[in-house]
Amino acid sequence: MRVVLLSVVLLLCGTLVAQAYEDQNLEDDDFAEFEQFEVDDEEESASEYNEDDKEVPPVPPMKQKPSSEEEFEAPIETEDDLIVEDEDNEFEHFQDPEEFEGFQDSVPRTNEQPKITISKVPIMVRPRWDAYWLEGILCCLLAAYALAYAVGRAKNTSIATNFLKLHKPLLDDNFTLVGETGLDVVAASDERGWRREAEHCFTMWCSGRVCCEGMLLTLKLIKRQDLVHVVLNVVRPTPDTLLVRVELGKDDSDPFVLCVAQKKIATRLSKEMQDLSVFCPERRPGDKHGLPAALSVMSETAEATAGVLDARVQAALALYHAHVQYIHISDRYSGPKQMEEGAVAKPPECERVLLVSLALGPDGGGDEVRPLLLLVFHLMDKLKRLRLSKEALAKCEKRRQKVAEAWLRGAHAARQEQAAQRREEKRKQEKEKILAEDDPEKQRRWELKEQKRQQKRKTPKMKQLKVKAL
Repeated sequence: MRVVLLSVVLLLCGTLVAQAYEDQNLEDDDFAEFEQFEVDDEEESASEYNEDDKEVPPVPPMKQKPSSEEEFEAPIETEDDLIVEDEDNEFEHFQDPEEFEGFQDSVPRTNEQPKITISKVPIMVRPRWDAYWLEGILCCLLAAYALAYAVGRAKNTSIATNFLKLHKPLLDDNFTLVGETGLDVVAASDERGWRREAEHCFTMWCSGRVCCEGMLLTLKLIKRQDLVHVVLNVVRPTPDTLLVRVELGKDDSDPFVLCVAQKKIATRLSKEMQDLSVFCPERRPGDKHGLPAALSVMSETAEATAGVLDARVQAALALYHAHVQYIHISDRYSGPKQMEEGAVAKPPECERVLLVSLALGPDGGGDEVRPLLLLVFHLMDKLKRLRLSKEALAKCEKRRQKVAEAWLRGAHAARQEQAAQRREEKRKQEKEKILAEDDPEKQRRWELKEQKRQQKRKTPKMKQLKVKAL
């Protein structure tokens, strides 16, 4: 009986020890079940492979996975695989297995890599001249502009040289010094000649003559060196001009303003010139003074008109009025009108001048220039001898005095307006400064002060008279 009980107890103890051992193995290896599944999958794949190829590959023995405690205790040493990319290899995409998907299935497996041959195609560049038509047009325009510049400059220089050859003897007879010297001077034969201001503009100073302080000749030619102006000149032709400016002395003429010009030019001058718009507002036709109907006369006094336009002047203008653009005589010449936007600090400087503008022929000054230059010399002598009557002279002086007073009033009004603007700006700044402060008492005092100032400004000014008792 004891033996039976002892055997039952031993059996129970063995059973308990076996169960404890199995539970411990399960706790140590949590992934044993998954390993079993992997082994089963490998066996199934191996069986399938054997059916197809009739060859059974050896199955490598499974390594027992260490327990979790051993994984934490034993240090795991891993080596990172370094991938070195060769930047110089431009065919490395051929080595990428993902680049050619499905290629390995259709091609039998071999150790050799597929070879892809890239053929080198030569680049054939054939010139097509029709593709450069825009560049060709631009090159032609540049060549035409350069050719026009060279030809036009040479043409203008030849006109200036021919003018000297024809008319310099006349200038030498009337002046002591004619022309200038220097590097940029266009001369006919000797050293003195035109001074080149531009490719189309030449100037020459003459001095050493009675009845004047000097004379400046300005030859303004067509801009033949500019292709654009040449084309515009074909559409709207303009002639070559010679501007004669004679500087008169203080005692060389009486104070008066007179202008004889073409009708269109007279209208423009009366609007632009300061002295003509002030002293000669009225334009009269030239036939009333014995001149051609194409000319207009603007004069300050009738005595000056009758004294200047004598028989010789009338005959010359009757023959060559087509070449005379204007003749302007003035003792108050100040150029074009000044801008009226701002106040002028001082009155404009006035000069005594004789201005003559001549339109030259197509050859740049031929036989028509000599009689017109003689007319200019005659006018210089005429102005020296001309004297107005006392009544006419008094009227001219009175008119100039009124103009000076009007200018002074205008300048004074402009200064007052500027002063008022400055006071207003100062008052605005003071008001902004007071409003920026937080003192209401100070603001109230400023408002009372401003109200008193406004009332005093509106109150009319009255004079107070004191009467003594008898």
